[in-house]
Amino acid sequence: MRKKNIFLAVLAVLAMAAPALAVDVAFHGDLNNRFNLYTNQSQLYRAAGTLEGKNFADNGTPVEKDANSAVWGDIKYRLWTEASSNDGAVKGVYAIELGAIRFGQNYTKGGGGTYSGDGVNIETRWAYTDIQLPFVQSKARVLIGLQPLALNSFVWNETVMGVQFKGDAGPVGYTLGWVRGKENYPTAASQNAFQDADALLARADLKPAEGTKLGLFALWQHQDAFDGTGAISNEIKGFGNNQYSIYTLGVDGGFTTPTGPGNFFVNWDAIYQGGTIDQPGNLDVSAYLVHADVGANLGALRLTLTGWYASGDDNATDGDINNFMSTDVDRFDSVVLFEGGYTDDNYATEAPYLGTYGMIFNKAAVDFKATEKTAMGAAVLYLMTAEDVTLASGAKGNVIGTEFDAYISHKLYPNVEVAINAGYLLSDEVVDAVAVGGDADNIFRSTARVRYSF
Repeated sequence: MRKKNIFLAVLAVLAMAAPALAVDVAFHGDLNNRFNLYTNQSQLYRAAGTLEGKNFADNGTPVEKDANSAVWGDIKYRLWTEASSNDGAVKGVYAIELGAIRFGQNYTKGGGGTYSGDGVNIETRWAYTDIQLPFVQSKARVLIGLQPLALNSFVWNETVMGVQFKGDAGPVGYTLGWVRGKENYPTAASQNAFQDADALLARADLKPAEGTKLGLFALWQHQDAFDGTGAISNEIKGFGNNQYSIYTLGVDGGFTTPTGPGNFFVNWDAIYQGGTIDQPGNLDVSAYLVHADVGANLGALRLTLTGWYASGDDNATDGDINNFMSTDVDRFDSVVLFEGGYTDDNYATEAPYLGTYGMIFNKAAVDFKATEKTAMGAAVLYLMTAEDVTLASGAKGNVIGTEFDAYISHKLYPNVEVAINAGYLLSDEVVDAVAVGGDADNIFRSTARVRYSF
């Protein structure tokens, strides 16, 4: 009888615990098959960031005259699982990513938990726990681990290790966070606990009026490793062991309103950076970026004008750093220069500027949804650096060139897309500065993808 009572008691405990132990599991995927159909500049797209560096030509002269062409295919597959309690209070997320792996290309494996994941053949892309604080009626969630960080699309919009708190205070949604992009573990008595690449961040989002969104954000980044001499024109994630203390303040948002022919919209960003970088010797940071989109949705037609100014540095020896610096972003605004090509692990730069020279970006785009399954579009870009580049002749110039982009996308099924795009840059004086012999060809690139998402 006693054993029977114990058995019944255990069953009762398990029965009471069952609702609390219930877990909802969801499995998702993004299977992206990409093709570089053709480019006449094999060296420009041989890797990621071929025009990133102190003078955006540190990797040699990637633009060639009468260059070698290149054709390749690759895959980039992301799979992730979300396991959440039945009330949604707790959620665990784990994602892996394979690639980009080119057809016929060998890869070796490494490891780590650095910026943008660990960068191996099969990469841990996300690994975090998301917990709603108990006894709090409003949103109050703590995210711990390797997780997406979306501070601002020009400042930091990638994956990183850290802790974020996301909550609501009335009409205001807010995020507070501590993240670490690089660990410099103390190995000597002269070193300290503040050598790591740490960042504190805050962001608030609100809707002050109908059709208006406003975001305010602040970021402080600090690393006290040792005096370095690494490049300071890369994104901050590439600063190596340079000492730095950099703050970024910004406002972004958007506005949309109905008009006679359609919906008018504006998006904006205004960002300022200050602080110091020891490279060695304290260099004062003072840089900024301003951006705006203006356009209209006219039924199936969308018209957009985009422009931004990322400040550059006009004197490398004056003790100041005036070039705007992203931390870790992915810009898709250009097929030729940015990650707008579908084989987006191969690009000239992922940042909204070229080296320490900054950028003046101008784009006029038209997008048309021909049917429920088919969309197409085209754009004209006029690109310049914010500061002059010294040319091979000794003269100075800042015109990158005029670019023409186009794409067409079709849904074979609701979750299967086939797309092709192309970009053609009429190269000007800045491209000549990084070209073999100081005379660049015009640059052509066409890419395609077959993408299955679920």
